[in-house]
Amino acid sequence: MVEHDLSRRGFLRGLSQVALIAGGGAALMDALGQPATAQAKPLNVVFFLIDDLGWTDVGCYGSTYYETPNVDRLAGMGMRFTDGYASCTVCSPTRASVMTGKYPARLHLTDWISGHVRRWAKLKVPEWNKQLEHREVTLAEALKAKGYATGFIGKWHLGPEGYWPDSQGFDKNIGGYSRGQPPSYFAPYRIPTMAEGPKGEYLTDRHAADAENFLETNRDTPFLLYVSMYAVHTPLQAKKELTDHYKAKAEADPESAQGSPVYGGMVHSMDDCVGRVLKKLERLGLQENTAVFFTGDNGGLIGNPKRPVTSNRPLRAGKGSAYEGGVREPFIICWPGVTRPGSTCSVPVISTDFYPTILEMTGATGEAAHNQAVDGASLVPLLHGGDALTRDAVYWHYPHYHPGGATPYGAIRKGDHKLIEFFEDDRVELYNLREDIGETRELSTTLPALADTLRAQLHSWRASVGAQMPTPNPDHDPDRANQRRGRSSKNRKNGPAHPPFDIVRGCTIKPDGTGFELEAKAEGTALRKLPKPLRKRAVIRAKIQTSLRREEGWQNGFLALSDGAKDADLLLAGFYIGRQSLTVFKGLSDSGGSRTEKQGDYAREAIQELVVVVDFPTRKLTATAGKLKVVRDLPKSVKAIRHVGHHLMRTRTSFSRIEVEGE
Repeated sequence: MVEHDLSRRGFLRGLSQVALIAGGGAALMDALGQPATAQAKPLNVVFFLIDDLGWTDVGCYGSTYYETPNVDRLAGMGMRFTDGYASCTVCSPTRASVMTGKYPARLHLTDWISGHVRRWAKLKVPEWNKQLEHREVTLAEALKAKGYATGFIGKWHLGPEGYWPDSQGFDKNIGGYSRGQPPSYFAPYRIPTMAEGPKGEYLTDRHAADAENFLETNRDTPFLLYVSMYAVHTPLQAKKELTDHYKAKAEADPESAQGSPVYGGMVHSMDDCVGRVLKKLERLGLQENTAVFFTGDNGGLIGNPKRPVTSNRPLRAGKGSAYEGGVREPFIICWPGVTRPGSTCSVPVISTDFYPTILEMTGATGEAAHNQAVDGASLVPLLHGGDALTRDAVYWHYPHYHPGGATPYGAIRKGDHKLIEFFEDDRVELYNLREDIGETRELSTTLPALADTLRAQLHSWRASVGAQMPTPNPDHDPDRANQRRGRSSKNRKNGPAHPPFDIVRGCTIKPDGTGFELEAKAEGTALRKLPKPLRKRAVIRAKIQTSLRREEGWQNGFLALSDGAKDADLLLAGFYIGRQSLTVFKGLSDSGGSRTEKQGDYAREAIQELVVVVDFPTRKLTATAGKLKVVRDLPKSVKAIRHVGHHLMRTRTSFSRIEVEGE
């Protein structure tokens, strides 16, 4: 692998030297082997990728609640694709497809990193890539070889350190690292690849400032600026003035399908960032020679249906779903002098198409071996006003489970028809999207011949890209599998029970297969008093398994221990699974308790074993989980451990019984 990487990078360096000598007017071969259009001046590229943005989350795609004048203006300057798709229902695979032009199935990068495993589910998910391999030639590497300056801003989420943007062709990386959501949208951000901002600075505003600085610095050089916003992913945090504005709008129109004030504020800030970048291009005189792309990485997050984060109506479902709400995206391209302002295109397009499109637009060649396996189609013919591409179908492959509702599936869209094949029971669903965009009328029994033809074509495609398939799970347990998906179980029918806890605050408790399941709308604690205080050394062990029905930073579980029995006395050690951290803090999180934490890589819904050691002679508390360890000083007020138990925040989590040793 290393030799391959070195030869590839050497090849790209050679291309870069040739390009610098030849200049911007040289006619090179594009990724599809066609002569690139000669240009007097190299074309700049700005690419906006918005996290979790739903198809109807912007005005030009139908929202009347969110205000997005800048995105709408961009659509008015270029071409808006009505049937644009992400290549996956979750983020990391789509991001990889943009970077490489390859389907996630071909890359074997088919779930968000690091994904989660449902231990008791009917199918066992395949061992899939948890990083974008260096053997792939990224969009940044292809343009860098042509002499482009390359800058990345925002969310990366394509692997651990060593696979970050600075090792994938980007000269500048501001904010891109392993995690898929920010610890906070307000400074301090605690993002290791960007300098901290002044306290209270908003992250999306910071993206705009960093983008403006990149444009200013590289105004005289052809450039690729990739603005991959953390917004509008959770945690849901927005500026107060914007939240207040959208709260008033929601109150004025209570029947609106979209009505989350905080999410509205996040969308608004996203649009402001787009506007600032467009204005900077204009001020620098670069707008006529810069192509601008805008899209999202998966459908809008619904979350709790009773209090949805957003609505993707008229599309069905949302992020983490096989249906249109999980994969259809805003998809806008503005190529000055080529795209007709305000034009629309209804040809189905997908995120793999960006790579060959940008290579053809810029005259970059990439690498021949990589290009042979590129799945995307150049959209240049459509941007010139054409009405068709040579391919006849687009595909999806998701051999995983997701809290948003997806079970392992594959799908094909050919013309107006979309077929979904569900791997758990081999059933298919067929829809006519032109007549039924909401996927309400299933047609497989009405059109069996078409369903069989599309299924056969889907199978053939899977074989051609080497797609990994799930396998029967030897540990399958239907009752436990249903528990994890929140459906009926024996324990739920029996109602609340009373495990051996002396103090219960803010949560409900019931037995489950792990031990106890706790659920809290805010912060909840269940404590039991030890037979005698531990004053020298205490070792506390338990297993924790979060139940993730939505992707939010609050998915967590903690061991709780204390000298007294009040909330302020608590010492809490455990996991923020969504935040990907092992954390120890004193007091309640919502009251601002002091915190010590270390970043980890925890698989969602996997069982995590936690060990907490309290050593009074050294006055240290040590929390260990796997390879991670967090150590902090004991507060002076803690003289003994008298209570142990469980703690959680705004979520539902399973805990084993606690083992305690010490004296």
